[in-house]
Amino acid sequence: MKNKLSIGQMARLNNVSIKTLHYYDEIGLFKPIEKDVGTGYRYYSVEQFKQLDIILCMKMIGVPLNDIKKQLENRSLDDFISVLENVRNITREKVNVLKRIEKGLYSRVREFESTINEKNIGRPYFQRISSHNILRVNKKMDSFKEIEVELRHLKSHYEHIVPIVIGNVGYLKNIEDCHDKLKNSYEGFFIIVEQPLHMKMDLLTEIEEGDFAIIRWRDESGDDQKHIEKLLRYIKVHNYQPEGPLYIRKNVDGIISNRTKEIRVKITPLTIC
Repeated sequence: MKNKLSIGQMARLNNVSIKTLHYYDEIGLFKPIEKDVGTGYRYYSVEQFKQLDIILCMKMIGVPLNDIKKQLENRSLDDFISVLENVRNITREKVNVLKRIEKGLYSRVREFESTINEKNIGRPYFQRISSHNILRVNKKMDSFKEIEVELRHLKSHYEHIVPIVIGNVGYLKNIEDCHDKLKNSYEGFFIIVEQPLHMKMDLLTEIEEGDFAIIRWRDESGDDQKHIEKLLRYIKVHNYQPEGPLYIRKNVDGIISNRTKEIRVKITPLTIC
């Protein structure tokens, strides 16, 4: 056969590896036209190019190899349309996830940039904040280790909703507990959800628009208590009554930057007049 090609030639002409062609042969997806019994060498033909093109194209758009094999073994236009429509639906969901990731990255970049020129470091202030959603876990915990373990469980279930958690995770602390320096327990933790959701979830909590008392500081000493007390005094002086727990979040932590002057912590309790 004049157009007989070695496996190396077939691989080079179609920009695939020899290992891939070996594997396709082993699973029965794409077999050579001839296999030398003595040497084990595989040979292919030019007429097989189009079949390999279809396999590589379907693989590139995400069709599993088993589905490609079924399509080639039972070729029909209806089946082919069904396969492509299924991949289209999967692709649409991937695009939606990428859009959420892009939006999350944009928010993180903006927030990180804003911390560089933050002027209210160590000074409490009030701010009107629009409504937003969080995934909130209410569970009494006595250490950050417990929070991290619970956070892993939460991420495994909701990663498609909150793919970006860097700088978006915080913990909850009762205001009453803040007056006791020896009490180091937490009421739970939360993850900020930055995109609108059109679904109901047990852990989804809407934080309504309202006045928030906020303090940000550089975590140079690790002494959160003095900043918490400063914020509570500020609220009291202005005759506000805190509603709900403290929402404590590290915008920039030691994983993002090992420069203590760049680490930022934000505490926000919801307040009402």
